[in-house]
Amino acid sequence: MTRLEIVRNQSNKINDGFLLVDKPQKMTCNDLCQVLKRRYNIKSCGHSGTLDPDATGVMILAFGRATKLLSLLDKEDKTYLATICYGILTDTLDIGGKIIGEKPVNITAEMVKEATTKLSLATTQIPPMMAAIKINGKKLYEYQRANQEVEVKPRACQIIDYELIEPLKIKEKNYTTSIKLHVTKGYYIRSFARDLGDLMDTYATLLDLRRIKAGSIDISQCLTLDKILKEEISLISITDFLKYDTIEITENILKFVLNGVTLYPRNLINDSNATNINDLRRFILTYQGQPIAIYARIDNIFRPLFKF
Repeated sequence: MTRLEIVRNQSNKINDGFLLVDKPQKMTCNDLCQVLKRRYNIKSCGHSGTLDPDATGVMILAFGRATKLLSLLDKEDKTYLATICYGILTDTLDIGGKIIGEKPVNITAEMVKEATTKLSLATTQIPPMMAAIKINGKKLYEYQRANQEVEVKPRACQIIDYELIEPLKIKEKNYTTSIKLHVTKGYYIRSFARDLGDLMDTYATLLDLRRIKAGSIDISQCLTLDKILKEEISLISITDFLKYDTIEITENILKFVLNGVTLYPRNLINDSNATNINDLRRFILTYQGQPIAIYARIDNIFRPLFKF
């Protein structure tokens, strides 16, 4: 069966779409995907922006053909609420790791503010060894688990904005900081904690992390796993999730779109009776209500960005 025949015969049932989930603690992102694949009886599921098992918050899960859009979502900035504990260093830079060092804590709220401001001006960061970044074909955490040394170079990323919710809290000799961080793609909060401690001549470890925003998706839009498993929650369709303009095409144009052909405004005006073609910058082409491809205007022509 050709791709054209497959598209003709597809049903309107939403098996391609998104879920906005408030990831629970003590669960890996892969575990979450496996649970929801069974819940919706869909073979393919992926997620945008990995969260560690102990972290909670915004997770965008994609199912079916929507998984092809995850690379686009991964480029968006994110906002976190983080609590940092001073005086200890772990092998993972978070509280779930093994303590490998301890230092006295002699800091003030003003020192925390100054160190945070300094880090907010940096445009690069050294990733933690527990990252999944590959060097010479091997992930960083694989080097760490094998006790092998490798040079980790700084990567371009930065803090867009920050707010010190609680610059310094002291309780039973434990010093902590609570901070909201709005950061670019690829920024590691556990590395921020490490660097914050270094600037104040002590150790610092990530105690708690909650992602409250990813791109335009806010935590208030996310559902708990318990709610999803107990209630009849439908997937968000690709067109509803992206909120792009849509243009319904006929079979005359469909065969060109399936082959990734560049289109001109006249092609779509003649084919779809759309009147706002010249105003569009990025849009979804649909056939019989199903998303087929995303096109973007580049100069005076439309080029394919994604093909489902």
